[in-house]
Amino acid sequence: MNNGPSAAMFPAATQGSAITRILTVANIRSSSNGASEVMFNENPQILNVQNATILATLQQALSSHAKVKVTFNPWQATIEQVNVPTNQEIINAALGPVLSNQGKLIKVDPSNLSDLDDAEKLGILNDAQGENTHAAITNIIPNMATAQTMFNYIARQCCKLSGPYDVDYCISFQYCEDGCYARAHKMWYIMSHTYHYATHKIFSFARTGNDVLSVEAEKWGGCCINWWFHVTILVSINTPGGVKAYVFDPAMFDQPVLLSAWLHAQENPTCAGGSNPLVDFINLQPNPSYCPSDYTGLNFNTDPLFASTDSTLVHYSPLTTCP
Repeated sequence: MNNGPSAAMFPAATQGSAITRILTVANIRSSSNGASEVMFNENPQILNVQNATILATLQQALSSHAKVKVTFNPWQATIEQVNVPTNQEIINAALGPVLSNQGKLIKVDPSNLSDLDDAEKLGILNDAQGENTHAAITNIIPNMATAQTMFNYIARQCCKLSGPYDVDYCISFQYCEDGCYARAHKMWYIMSHTYHYATHKIFSFARTGNDVLSVEAEKWGGCCINWWFHVTILVSINTPGGVKAYVFDPAMFDQPVLLSAWLHAQENPTCAGGSNPLVDFINLQPNPSYCPSDYTGLNFNTDPLFASTDSTLVHYSPLTTCP
């Protein structure tokens, strides 16, 4: 799955230094501390801006749906600079065709998260969506032991480990601020091509008021992260209690976890910083969906050639979540 020059166009970042990326603005809102919070389609981390000139540029980009060249500090969650990208930079950052209204947008009831764990009710049985492999795809993982074996294989591709890796580019599980879309895309490829099991993409969203997905990075030092969306792969596992919906997310956990546990971990009140830690919606998407293309939670960019996936993994491979 090595796409050659795509990774070279997105060189490795440096821990502690600002990052520059070509992004599109999804939404801008006021925060509880008076700053403006900016959400980008290609970056789940909520970033803050107080500079009026930068804010005006971002507001114009939001209105015109224009791409911007953004320099930001992910560890401080602050935007430092915004510029107009060159035509070549826009071409290099281009993603595939947008998928619209192909999933299921579900409002989350915090008091009944466990209702989402039933794979049949959630609608993920007998539905191997978007598989780009000629091999037969199995929908249900037969038991937890089999699921854990596959999870462990995927987790061993983490860039934090010394390798050697069984994939072309290590997976940046150790860097949680951004890149979940690339990690999920790579995990889908491994599950479909190496193990031949079906997956879906599961997106979580905080899109209402000052809601945030609030996470404590317990695996990587315990610092706090706030996202407006997150994504990983969803699988069906046969259990004594029936077929259940589980997620594989080695950036957050050391084993497959029920969908409800994954969602609950994104509502950590100690990390919300005055915002409301709440998953508002989830969207069950076909595998080709990569990252949001707007703020609705209904439309998604794609990465059919894995060019953005590989570039993102290379870029974030040296980074760790907590400073």
